[in-house]
Amino acid sequence: MKRLFTLLLLGSSLAGWAQQVNGSFDEPWEDCKPYNADGKTQGTEPVGWQCSNTRGLNGTGNTTVIESVTGRGGTGYAVQCQNKTAMGNVIPAYLSLGTPWATSKGFGSNADGGCFGGIEFTYIPDALEFYYQRTAASGSTQSATVVAYLWSGTYIQASVPQSISFTSPTQSDMQDRDRVILGKSLDGCQGGDITQEGILVASLEHSITANTENGNWDYACIPFTYSSTTTKPAKLNIIFAANDYFAARSANVSGDQLVIDDVKLIYYHTLKSLAYEGESLTFDEETLTYDLSNVEYEAGKLSFEKKAAGGTAVATYDETTAKVSIVVTSDDKLNSTTYELQFKMPVSYTGKLSSISYNGTPLEGFTENTHYYSLTADYTADCLTATASDEGLTPTISYDAESRIATISVPESGQNINYYVKFAKKATPYPSKLLITMVGMYLSAPTQEVGITENEDGTIGFQLIGFEFSGVNMGDIYVDDIAMDGDGNIYKEDVIQIFGDFGVDLGDLPITLKGQLKDGELECNLDITWVNGRNLPIKVTVYPPTTPYIDAQGISSLNVAAVQEGLTNPNCIIYTDEGTTVSEGSENVVVGTSCTKLNLNKSNDISIPYAFTATEASLARSFATGWHSICLPFATTPETLGAEQAQAFTAFDGNTLTFEKVTAMEANVPYLIYFAKETENISLQNIDAAVTVPQSVTHGNVTFTGNYEAGRNMEGLYGVAEKDGAQYIMRGGAGSTLGSTGAYFTVSGSEVNSLHLRLDGIETSISGVQTGQDGQAFDIYTLSGIKVRSQAATTDGLPKGIYLINGKKHIVK
Repeated sequence: MKRLFTLLLLGSSLAGWAQQVNGSFDEPWEDCKPYNADGKTQGTEPVGWQCSNTRGLNGTGNTTVIESVTGRGGTGYAVQCQNKTAMGNVIPAYLSLGTPWATSKGFGSNADGGCFGGIEFTYIPDALEFYYQRTAASGSTQSATVVAYLWSGTYIQASVPQSISFTSPTQSDMQDRDRVILGKSLDGCQGGDITQEGILVASLEHSITANTENGNWDYACIPFTYSSTTTKPAKLNIIFAANDYFAARSANVSGDQLVIDDVKLIYYHTLKSLAYEGESLTFDEETLTYDLSNVEYEAGKLSFEKKAAGGTAVATYDETTAKVSIVVTSDDKLNSTTYELQFKMPVSYTGKLSSISYNGTPLEGFTENTHYYSLTADYTADCLTATASDEGLTPTISYDAESRIATISVPESGQNINYYVKFAKKATPYPSKLLITMVGMYLSAPTQEVGITENEDGTIGFQLIGFEFSGVNMGDIYVDDIAMDGDGNIYKEDVIQIFGDFGVDLGDLPITLKGQLKDGELECNLDITWVNGRNLPIKVTVYPPTTPYIDAQGISSLNVAAVQEGLTNPNCIIYTDEGTTVSEGSENVVVGTSCTKLNLNKSNDISIPYAFTATEASLARSFATGWHSICLPFATTPETLGAEQAQAFTAFDGNTLTFEKVTAMEANVPYLIYFAKETENISLQNIDAAVTVPQSVTHGNVTFTGNYEAGRNMEGLYGVAEKDGAQYIMRGGAGSTLGSTGAYFTVSGSEVNSLHLRLDGIETSISGVQTGQDGQAFDIYTLSGIKVRSQAATTDGLPKGIYLINGKKHIVK
């Protein structure tokens, strides 16, 4: 399981450059400015390296001895080091991670040179690998040289001349001179006493004498010799020279040449030796498994030694398999090798269970390797029984009332194996659509139930059973004691563990749960922080299947079809990022700010939180011949909708509702609309869908309001309805509803008695306002049951108080 999460952490921190040098030489080369010269460039040099090109004396005798040539395999670059003659002197060609320098006086007397310094480097390599071509000049007996060394601290040699001059070369103290670090003789060399020393950790020096043939590349892998096994290096220098690097300058031969490529530091990750006392063990570093199944393991008898100067070799013993694993890891931590030794299995117990039962019934899905189980039940004494897999052993059962978790184990086995049974509280199931992401990357969108429990103190509990993460069932999520206010808003910050075999690998998880539980639906966000995964955020968004929209913006690799699956509101709009892949024919998917097909119907809620454009749109709503209320989330015209006309509410004088004809209809504004013939399934093109904020138009004490809620309860509200073949603006009774994209009237104050309706240019098309409950007369009673009016149409004129109308209380103010 841990490997699963390791694979999810794309991008490791083990960057190879930190343990290597730039040995491919393929990056564009940089200008070379020789040390202590006239500040001008002389040729180029590979990135990270310095070469022995010289400017001579103020540009006299300037010579380029290091050049780029075609690399091994015919691609990239390689480094060519070739000694050359300038002003009668042979200029040695060498490449270094440190700083090349040279000095002489007059016409070449008191000549000396080499390099000093290097690069910061704290790893422990075992060898230096490279490819080369060696060509000696005619008659030359010189060899090419490879030198490398690691050290700690600082070496100082006093008064070293470090320039070329006719009279007096400039002198200064030199830090980390190659000869000084390596303990080479300074006889015949320039400079004064050594005033400070560091510690040489490791070095190598290798001579190349033979010429390569036919343009071939030869391979070399030279091991380091470690002078100190206790000091950690701080610096590194590598030198490639076309000549015998430490020989006298007078021995240099013009024309000697060395070409190098693909330089690499090698870090071993195998064993050098392996033994087990008293047993014949034929060790070979490439043989990774050894059979010692005839003896039982004793830690003190095992001995081994790693081949590498650095790195680690760690042995672990698994009692369940009687196997020793020795993991050898290179110092750069990029490679490892595992050796396994199989010993005799000791007599031991497994500590596992063969069964768990609740009140005599075996737990569903029980296996000996599954350790976490959830039951919706209350714990009672002796309700759990268990049987050990190990014959003769008896399990023990303990129960924690606060966590409601029973723990079952077999302590006699000597194994630390526990089984857990969670006694979950009875929960109300809420069908839900989940959208699960990690670091903004889509993982899954399951449809499942979320359980909500109620506590005596007014808090609630949240249960997500069978939480799947990247296709793996992690276990069950329980969050308890969640605060909830009177509007159903819920909030809780906590640290939890997922109750499950895989979930426990995630460790403690800080979570924040925030949302709303209202009208039988749950909508919330569960934000989880995976701490062991470098504080990776995991977001679980819980929607009711009836949700009118899902905001999936900011989620990469989104599976839109999976997000839509299981939703029960066909009006649901999925918001996605620009560039999201959507299958052809998909409906109600907004990509960026555009939707190809928008389909809406009046039987489900409509909500548009972000505006967008739709190439095609349709409204599934039937309009019989006559007047209807309408409110749409986009601007349009009556003509576009196929209507004869639309009218807007413009005035109320206390007696008459006045409407005026309009030729254009605004988004979210309520209208009365007239269809001369029955119309269904209106189709539109290129509409601008607006954020759904239904508008209210108020004149006097009458308000006309748009509606996007399906099945809105119309009891006490007024809407367009038909009665006995005529249309009225009628007060709704119990059970009457209004679909989305409709509109309704509310009247403040007392019951409506008598209102007139004035439509622009129309006398009798709609019959006016019908009074009373459902347009019917009603009887009025006092609370004591005395009838005060029969077949009334209004409460006007009654004294202040509380009355019963059709079995319901009404207040007259």
